Amino acid sequence: MSAVLEALEALGHPHGALPEPRLLANLFVRFQAQVPLRRLPEGLGSEDVLGTWLEDGAGCCGGARARAFEALASAAGFSVEAARARSPAGESHRVLLALDRRVLLDPAFPLPAPLSLDPPAEAESTGYGALSVRSRGRERFEVLLETRGDERVLYQIERGHAPTSGDRGREPVRETEPGLLFRLLDDRLLRWRSGELEVSDAWSRLRVPLPASDPEGLEALFGLPIPELEPSGPAELPVPEPTLSVYHASTAVRPHLQNLLADPAVHAALLPEGWTVKDLSVREDGFDRTLVEGGTLLRTERITLLPEGMTVEAEGPLALFRTRTWRLEPRPAGTRLRVQATLRDPIPPRGLSEGTRRRLVFELASELLALDGRASEG
Repeated sequence: MSAVLEALEALGHPHGALPEPRLLANLFVRFQAQVPLRRLPEGLGSEDVLGTWLEDGAGCCGGARARAFEALASAAGFSVEAARARSPAGESHRVLLALDRRVLLDPAFPLPAPLSLDPPAEAESTGYGALSVRSRGRERFEVLLETRGDERVLYQIERGHAPTSGDRGREPVRETEPGLLFRLLDDRLLRWRSGELEVSDAWSRLRVPLPASDPEGLEALFGLPIPELEPSGPAELPVPEPTLSVYHASTAVRPHLQNLLADPAVHAALLPEGWTVKDLSVREDGFDRTLVEGGTLLRTERITLLPEGMTVEAEGPLALFRTRTWRLEPRPAGTRLRVQATLRDPIPPRGLSEGTRRRLVFELASELLALDGRASEG
């Protein structure tokens, strides 16, 4: 049996089944979830790529990944054709079109599931954020990503414009850069490079140190096999400081939001129920305050105003973050709110648990939403 047919069986595709759209979608989702994104030697054909996955659990990326899935789909009886996706920066990579060119399959980016071109997809939820398709006429489409308070064009697709033989374009960096690990989950994205782990989702980005000298930790996050990695660097070099950034898109204009941040009364009104301010001291560049609940100290804060935001330094039992830096960034319709926080407590050697990460994201997102709600009140 060929490696392609063996891979179809390993991915759970029913033998001899008619080429129904739902089966193509199921095959694509399982392929994206089960075949790791890893670099392979150049020049391997689809049989070899799938053979190394079956034998060693090795993955693939870029054009080789797209061609491997194309071989699987064809062997399962589906009609797919290659096309080119070109980013605004001019980079291009191979994608696949199926079901009379109405569905996009992008194994290389990667997309986690098929994306409808006709009718155009609207705000499909993924680990990156929300994906949408916009028709540009004459069989041209743009794939857009809305994430972390911003919307951008990922790439443009021209149906019928496939890469020529040997023209692989420049593959996306996250898949082909040596020493980089990448994993897309349903609700978040994991990246590792040079001793730093990044966990991102539609609202946040967490960066924590994770050295290459901990292969078991990397295997737990990214699966086997983990390629040989260079050490993160000499032991005397400082590791990256753990940071958590949370984002929100507001329709309010930046000057209005900046005025709200400069007002101690507004800050007091945004506190959780039961919290009160004690010992407020106003300075020329900001103010200091103590937060209590029923006479019990919660935390002290020193707030310093910046030209386009503020910095909050905190101490005390409920100071989950040592610093929180707010930035107000202009966007086409309003303002992008961003708060970057440094954590008070040391990070475990293999990063935060997912429950802890979500809790911290919620804490910061609540502050952004409270400010945006106050801004909408006028």
